[in-house]
Amino acid sequence: MLSPEKTRYLLESPEPVAWLVVVRGPKQGYDFPVEAVTNIGRDPQNHIVLEDEWVSASHATIRREGNAYFLFDLASRNGTYLNGQRIQKALILDGDEIVIGRTTLRFKRT
Repeated sequence: MLSPEKTRYLLESPEPVAWLVVVRGPKQGYDFPVEAVTNIGRDPQNHIVLEDEWVSASHATIRREGNAYFLFDLASRNGTYLNGQRIQKALILDGDEIVIGRTTLRFKRT
């Protein structure tokens, strides 16, 4: 079953480049398209809203730079982790796991 976010994205842009798949957490099973800039946090203004009390209002962002994607922590209280390492800025690759609060997301390139 496609999440509402993925369905909307597929209708608007038939060729997605990257996705975040929730593998652990309140939205387990959902997947979200990664745009040129994708903001992640608890605040409803984010592109990806995580309903997790351990997630800051504006927790992290992903930016596409050319063909590469970078993950940035936005001075969150509980940190942003990439493959088990706390990061401030890091290159993310297909299959990498991102932990934000108690939510684990897998980065997928298509």
